[in-house]
Amino acid sequence: MAKAEKPTSGVLTEEQALEIIAYLVSASDSLLSEPYHYGNFRLIDAASRLMGFMLEHETPRTGEFIRSFKEEVDKKKVWMMWDPDAFFQFVREAPGVVAAEVNRLAEEDAKSVGKESA
Repeated sequence: MAKAEKPTSGVLTEEQALEIIAYLVSASDSLLSEPYHYGNFRLIDAASRLMGFMLEHETPRTGEFIRSFKEEVDKKKVWMMWDPDAFFQFVREAPGVVAAEVNRLAEEDAKSVGKESA
């Protein structure tokens, strides 16, 4: 897809958002006939694709986390092919990694709101 000069909303261009949507809905259709564990891979892969687009419009607030987590995802998503147990363990742990970053950002926001009101 062609890239827009600047994101139309947030950290994605309209074209990038549509590419992610297209990937997700086509994966949904494919999963009707694929083995059940492919769904885990496709969702992790979609997260990697989204993070790749986010890095094109990197923000100082989340860029370091997104870059690091994308590297981990890209390394570990292929474990599905030769070490499914390790892959499934990663899939179980990944939400906690993201939740820790969300909490860090929330704490950062709370501190900055506290400083503004002081």
